[in-house]
Amino acid sequence: MSNALETVNELLSTLGLKVTHSFDDIYFVEHNLFLVIQSKEDNLLLLCFNRECPPDKAALAALSLYAKAEDMGVDLGLSGTYDMEEMPGQEIKLHFHPQQTVKESLPGNTKTH
Repeated sequence: MSNALETVNELLSTLGLKVTHSFDDIYFVEHNLFLVIQSKEDNLLLLCFNRECPPDKAALAALSLYAKAEDMGVDLGLSGTYDMEEMPGQEIKLHFHPQQTVKESLPGNTKTH
């Protein structure tokens, strides 16, 4: 990805959204519904949905973004969910919750990725 910010904004244009802030490889999206994370793998972006985002809204957004990513030749994956905690001094701490597969979420198996 030559310019990740341009790529992410082009991807988001399908939903009428844009990046409001970026930090390293994390792109914060308007309305805080999800983040876009640039993977270490070439040409791969990951969606990480806010835990407060309603599941139906997340599913609709993901479907639209997957279609746009395919048109752009960009690989798009899911990275689980996140929530934010406000810290003193206007700092924000992100808490990431990796996505679990069905096998990993079976009783007795506590492995996550």
